[in-house]
Amino acid sequence: VDLFGHVRMTGSSRGGKAGVSLCTAIEKNFPPAVSGATHFISWSWRYSIKKFIRALQAYCQVHRLNTYQVFVWVCFICNNQFEWLQDGGKDGVTEFGTNLKKIGKVICVVDDYVASKAVYFTRLWPVFEVFTACSEKLDVELALMDDARQRLLEETLIKASGAIVVNVLAATATDPEDEKRIKALIADKSGTANK
Repeated sequence: VDLFGHVRMTGSSRGGKAGVSLCTAIEKNFPPAVSGATHFISWSWRYSIKKFIRALQAYCQVHRLNTYQVFVWVCFICNNQFEWLQDGGKDGVTEFGTNLKKIGKVICVVDDYVASKAVYFTRLWPVFEVFTACSEKLDVELALMDDARQRLLEETLIKASGAIVVNVLAATATDPEDEKRIKALIADKSGTANK
């Protein structure tokens, strides 16, 4: 195991260079676990894997989805981090937009329904993914983590709806160039970056 936990093996998509995505490594060893994505997952890298998986399990249970027929596209698993970080990078804005449109259904795994408390809404990439999905009129659904889901069930509708206000200008990206470009795209498409 190497960079970001990605398995080090020779991948045909990389012209014989070492390093493939986790998805490719899983497919090589367990082909039934990999198929065309049915859902694009928008999330934050800061989540614990346990809470992330529980939120998706709860989502599937609530929507009565057969988990053997649900194939999720998660950037950490599906993107080849070697290509993104070591081989000169890729255009993330284009890549994410292409995948969103191709898959057509987005599940936002969110840690808190109150935007000012949620890590999800402080990170610009998930905000951009939701903005792009809404701009393209794609299906967007919410998968709340355990504690937030329970608190939301106990909340009044008026309070809950007022809690979902996202300040795009306050959201950040690790790469300053990504942040500048994404905020400019949102401002250009919406007329303002604070929506």
